[in-house]
Amino acid sequence: MNRSKFFLVLLVAALVLTACTGSSEKDVEIVQEIVATEKPADTDVPPTPEPTPTEEPVMLPVSMVSATLGEGDFNTYKLSLPGMAPLEFEESELPAPLGSVTVQWFTSDGYYVAAYYGLDLEASGPLCPGNSILSGGNWQHISNAPTEEGACEGFPTLTDDPAVGPIDCHGTLFYRTAIPSDLQGTLFGTLEILDADGNLVGMTSQAEIIPDMLEIDLAATCQ
Repeated sequence: MNRSKFFLVLLVAALVLTACTGSSEKDVEIVQEIVATEKPADTDVPPTPEPTPTEEPVMLPVSMVSATLGEGDFNTYKLSLPGMAPLEFEESELPAPLGSVTVQWFTSDGYYVAAYYGLDLEASGPLCPGNSILSGGNWQHISNAPTEEGACEGFPTLTDDPAVGPIDCHGTLFYRTAIPSDLQGTLFGTLEILDADGNLVGMTSQAEIIPDMLEIDLAATCQ
């Protein structure tokens, strides 16, 4: 029994005693003494905490032009640098688990933009994403750029254009390519890394351009 309940029991008992025996100055003194002795100390009531405002999740755009990274023949690879000779590799060496990342394509401000949906940026470590287009039978506008300094060391297609490269868009990797959005053909979205021996390990995807590609405001989407 806590102190408050104990005080209540004592008080009721004292009142019953007074009622049964008839009130007297002695009885009143007894009740007053009990009240003075057993009254629980006042305690401060803690303030009700204010509800913590929750941030609404950002809804990223969804494109009809997309492809699963590494799906299909010849879409995963390991190459020596600088010779680019093919090497054997294990699936566990790839930049992301097979089937886990979808490359979605948009246009923004006159260029194609790739978004790597499903990629865990926190778990992936340094990456070297890259993109290109196969148009008119020719590879064009090939570029790679690092998510962290040194991630593309030795890549022959490393861009020096500051407008081209990866953007952390609310935890999702976006890449503003060097490919003008008026070009037609097949878009290649890749994700590559350097292994401990300096070899390139990568996975790629292909998506056919369609009329009326979804256009986004990249700066506003990722601000």
